[in-house]
Amino acid sequence: MEKTAKLQDKNLVVFDYVFQKDEVDKIRQIAIKNVAARVEIPGFRKSKAPQRLIEIRYPETIKVEMVEALWQEVLKDLSNERVVLPPILADFDLSSDTAKLSVEVHRVPEVILKPFEEIELKKPEKDYIVSSYVEQRLKELQQLHAIVEPKEGPAEYDDLVRVKLTITKDGKVLVDQKETEYILYKDDDRPIVTEVAGKKAGEVVEFDKDFGSGNVYHYKIEIVQVNKRTLPEISDELAKMVSAEYETLEQLKKSIEKEGSDLYERDVKEFLINQAIDTLVDTAQLEISDRTLDELVQAAYEKIKKDRAEYERLIKEYGNDEKLKEALRKFYISDLKQTYAIEKAAEQNNITVSEDEILTQAENLALSWGISVERAKSLLKNREDLKEDVRWHILRSKVGELILSKAKIMEVHPQEAEKEAKEDEQNRA
Repeated sequence: MEKTAKLQDKNLVVFDYVFQKDEVDKIRQIAIKNVAARVEIPGFRKSKAPQRLIEIRYPETIKVEMVEALWQEVLKDLSNERVVLPPILADFDLSSDTAKLSVEVHRVPEVILKPFEEIELKKPEKDYIVSSYVEQRLKELQQLHAIVEPKEGPAEYDDLVRVKLTITKDGKVLVDQKETEYILYKDDDRPIVTEVAGKKAGEVVEFDKDFGSGNVYHYKIEIVQVNKRTLPEISDELAKMVSAEYETLEQLKKSIEKEGSDLYERDVKEFLINQAIDTLVDTAQLEISDRTLDELVQAAYEKIKKDRAEYERLIKEYGNDEKLKEALRKFYISDLKQTYAIEKAAEQNNITVSEDEILTQAENLALSWGISVERAKSLLKNREDLKEDVRWHILRSKVGELILSKAKIMEVHPQEAEKEAKEDEQNRA
């Protein structure tokens, strides 16, 4: 068997496999025996009919057997290739003493990465974020420590009301005179607020709320008490209300600033890692053949068509088959860049994930899954899909952290960062 690369287009290589006469003769003999063992010819027992008779009666069946046998030899030779698609038999020729098979091999595409030192990342200004956090927390504490006093007259916005709530649906009582309290915020347009505003203690309001699909609920609200809320000034007095450890507003602010700073450092790292990975992927150059993309898209399209409901849903979303295929093409480009850019970055920088690193995630997973740590470890050891998900998450984080250590990081105003993030998202879409 001789192997020759006759065409290469980025990740796509077309090989010609040529089998010599002795190889073809051997495979033909095996094919004839296999066919003879399966067919029945009057006057002969199975496998006992003359070879020439089998060849005359079943030439096409023999050819199929031969191609399959030759194909298996090709697949053995290609078993170590890293591919994004199974090898494709493009053509074959058994017309002479030799045999030739043309095979498309869609290798994992190469990815060219931007040097990490040339990557620019942006994070929101810490001073602005912490200052905004302090301001927001002081307002929350002001609301939390509001002085509440019963009042006569109708309920107004910012008052606290205590009500008895009854909810029915189709005559069935779902909530029966449940006593509850809430604040009437002006920007809250729910009927339980807008219908109660302006009503006095002892009054009753009723209304229907339609949640769609015939789900109509009837609400009956009896106002039990109306309370006026007086917000304390943001001053030393508020600080003392919050905790005995504070004597002055300045002390309270310092504490909130530290809290805000700690939250910023925790969140900004994850924010920058995600940004670093997005930038790595966006700036990566994927060396992939159009032919490979065509094959991936067609395979996905055919699979979708087998699920009629899903196919109709997607056609309704995208408009027609061509636009659906274009969406699939964009998905594959994005998905392949995401996968192979991170893999390439890890490979170039000798980044790996050990078994111990995977198992150390068991405690976090146990909390999110609601199971014991030992059970989580057992699942990670026995479920390859879960283990791979965790491995990939750790690898992604490691690559992101490496980019952070080398990239240029600038502080920008949060509004600018938010605007650029939206623009990047629109460009990806």
